[in-house]
Amino acid sequence: MRNGIKNLLVVLLLLTSVLLTYSQENDNDYYVKVPEFSSPPKIDGKLENPLWEKAAVLDAFTQYEPQEGVQPSEKTFVYLGYDKKNLYIAIRCFDSNPKAIRATLTQRDKVRGEDEVTIYLDTFNDKKRAFVFKINPYGVQTDGIYSETQRRRRGGGFDKIDKNWDTFFLSNAHIDNQGYTVELSIPFKSLRFPNKRPQVWGLQIMRTIRRKNEEIYWHPRSRDVNGFLIQAGTLEIDGVIEKGRNFEIMPVLTGLKQDEEKFVPEVSLNLKYGITSNLTADITINPDFSQIEADMPQIDVNQRYALYYPEKRPFFLEGKDLFDTPFELVYTRKIVNPLWGVKLTGKTGKTTLGFLSIYDKNPPEINISSSSEEEDEEDDEEEENPFIALINVLRLKRDLYPESHIGFILTDKEMGLSRNSITSNYNRVAGIDGHFKFRNYYRFSFQILSSLSKFGEEKTDWVPAMSFNLNRASRHLSLSADFQSIPPDFEASGGFFRRKDIKSLNTRISYAFLPQNDWIISIRPSFEYKRIYDFDNTLTDEEFEISGFLNGWRQSHIWATFSTGLERYEEIDFQKKTFRANFSSEPLSWLSGNISYSFGDGIYYDEDPPYLGYKTSVGSRITLKPLNNLRLFYNFKRNKFYESKGGEKVYEINILSQRISYQLSRTLSLRLITDYNDYHKELYNSILMSYEYRPGTVFYLGVDDNQEKDDSGIFRKEGRYYFIKFSYWWRI
Repeated sequence: MRNGIKNLLVVLLLLTSVLLTYSQENDNDYYVKVPEFSSPPKIDGKLENPLWEKAAVLDAFTQYEPQEGVQPSEKTFVYLGYDKKNLYIAIRCFDSNPKAIRATLTQRDKVRGEDEVTIYLDTFNDKKRAFVFKINPYGVQTDGIYSETQRRRRGGGFDKIDKNWDTFFLSNAHIDNQGYTVELSIPFKSLRFPNKRPQVWGLQIMRTIRRKNEEIYWHPRSRDVNGFLIQAGTLEIDGVIEKGRNFEIMPVLTGLKQDEEKFVPEVSLNLKYGITSNLTADITINPDFSQIEADMPQIDVNQRYALYYPEKRPFFLEGKDLFDTPFELVYTRKIVNPLWGVKLTGKTGKTTLGFLSIYDKNPPEINISSSSEEEDEEDDEEEENPFIALINVLRLKRDLYPESHIGFILTDKEMGLSRNSITSNYNRVAGIDGHFKFRNYYRFSFQILSSLSKFGEEKTDWVPAMSFNLNRASRHLSLSADFQSIPPDFEASGGFFRRKDIKSLNTRISYAFLPQNDWIISIRPSFEYKRIYDFDNTLTDEEFEISGFLNGWRQSHIWATFSTGLERYEEIDFQKKTFRANFSSEPLSWLSGNISYSFGDGIYYDEDPPYLGYKTSVGSRITLKPLNNLRLFYNFKRNKFYESKGGEKVYEINILSQRISYQLSRTLSLRLITDYNDYHKELYNSILMSYEYRPGTVFYLGVDDNQEKDDSGIFRKEGRYYFIKFSYWWRI
C-alpha cells in the first residue's frame, strides 16, 4: 500500500508540472483606476452628493442570463471613489417599471429572491477568493466570502458564497420613479489585502432583475470559461490607505432560564487582532452558542447514515472556507462544549494559513471500527461523557497560478479523562490536496490522507484514504469523474464521513441546450453512473441515473430523475428503482415555492433482517410576502413506507414547519418558529425578538417551548426555555 502511495505521489507531481505549463492570461480590458475623494460622501442612498461627479464611472454591463452577451434591458451606472479609510461605491439602477421592483425589508443576510446589486472584491487578485457585498433596493445588507474552488457541501445550495462571514460597512438605498439607487462605504479595516502599493484587486459587479430572470455583469461573463473570478475586471488604488490591522473586542452576555429554575447568566469574550493587514488572530473564551438559530427538522426514521447538520455558531463560521478540502475533515458540530478557542487565519504572499485550536469539555468518542456504517453523530453529542479533548487543525495552501493551488492539512484530537491524561487517546490525520485549472474547461483536484488513531486498547497504524476528481465544464458539454477510497479503519474524528469501507467511482455527463429566451433559458439532460466496492472487493452499490433539468420563466426550475441499481446492506443485495421530481418557481413578487415528489423501492433498515419495501415522499415549500416587511415560510414533508407496492403501510411521517418574520425596521424584527412532527408527536415553538444594530452588536430575547402529544391527543409541556443575548462589538 505504501509503495502504491509513493508511486501515486510521483504521478501527481508529474501531472502538476504538466498543468503548470498551461497559464491563463488576464483580461485587462475592464480596468478602472479609482480616484481619491477629498471628503467622504454622505451614505443616504440618493446620489445627491457632488463628489460622485469626480468618481470613476462604469456602465459597460452585459447580460449573462437569460441571453448571454446581449445588452441589458435596463441601464446601470456604477461610481467608484476612495479616501484613506474607505472605498465608496454608488450604483444607479434604472428600471422602466419601478413598481415591479422586487424588494422587501428583512434581516441582514436574509434577502432571498429579490433585486440586488453585488460587489465582488478579490483583494489578493488571485482569482480564488473574494469578499462579497450585496444590497437590495431597501438597503438591506448581505455579505460573505466567495470561494472559487469550494465544492458544494451537504445541505448547501448552488451558491458558492459563504454568507456566515460578517463585517461592518455602511449602505443605503432609495427607490424613486427611475428605479433605485444604492450607496456603500466599505472600510478598508473590514477587508484583508496585501501590504503593498498600489493595490490591484479583482472587481466584478452583478445586478439581478429578478422578475426578468436577468443577471448582468460589468465584466462580461461567459459559459465558455470554466470559472467566475477569472472573468473579473481590475480595480487599482494608487494612494495610501488604512491597513486592515485593528483590535476588536466583543463581550457577550447570555442567560437561560428553564421552567421554574433560576435564571443562569453566562459571560463570554471574543477578541480579534489584525497582526498584519492580511493576517488575523481570534480568541474566544467560553464562547456563546445560545439558542438563536434553530435547525430545520429532518426525517430521522429508517436512516442508514448519520444526519448532517450545518454549523450555526459564529466563532466556527468565520473563515470556515479556509479549512474546506475535498474530504470534510473539519465538521465543527462535533465540537460540543468548547471552553476556549484560538484561530489564526490569513494570507502571506501566495500562502494561505489557517490554524484552529479548541478545548472541548464533552467530545464524542474516537471511533476505531471496521464497520462501514457510521453511528448517529447527534446522539453522541447529546450524551454526557467524562472526557475532555484538545482539538487542533493546521491548514496551508500555496497558490500556483490563477484558480490553482496545492495544500496541506493536519488535524489532531487528543482526548482523555483529565488534563494530565489528555494524550492517552488520539486521532491524527495528515494529508495533501490540490486543485488545478487547465486548458480553459478542465479542473483536476485530489486529496491523499492518512490517519493514526488510539482509543482505549484499540490502536491503528497509519491508514490512507484518497479522493480524485476530474471535470470539464463548458457552454454545452460537462463531464466529471470522481474516485474515493476510504478504508474501514480510517478515522477522522473531527470530520464528517457518511460511510467508510468504500472504493467508489462516480461518473457524470450532461449537455446543455440553450434556447435563452424569456420562457426557457436552458435544458440540461444528464446521465450518471456510480459503482462502489468494499475492501473485500465485494460490489456494494451500482446505480444508473438519468436526469433532466429545465430553467426558465421567472426562476422556474423543473428537475426529474430516474435511477435503478444495486444496494447491498447486511450482506443482502437489493435491486431498487426510484423516481424523483421537483418543480420550483417565483411567479410573483410576493409568492415563491417548490414541490417535490418521489416514489420507488426502499430498504427497511431498522428490521432484522432488512427487507425491500416501497416508499413515497412528498415535500413542498412556499414563501409568502404579503407586505414588504412580512415574510411567511412553510415547509411540509410526508414520508410513507409500505411492506411492498400496494401492501400494508409500515409507517408515515408528517413534518410541518413554519417561519414567520416581521421586520419593524432594518434593525428590529420579530420571528416565530413552529415545527410539528406527528411521528414523534413533538411540537416546538420559538418566539424571538432581535435588535441587530450591526454585526456583533445585537440584543436577542426569546422563548422556546417543547410539547409532546399524549395518548389522549392533548399536548403536554416538556420544557420551556427563556433566553437572552447581548453583545457589543468594539473596533479600535
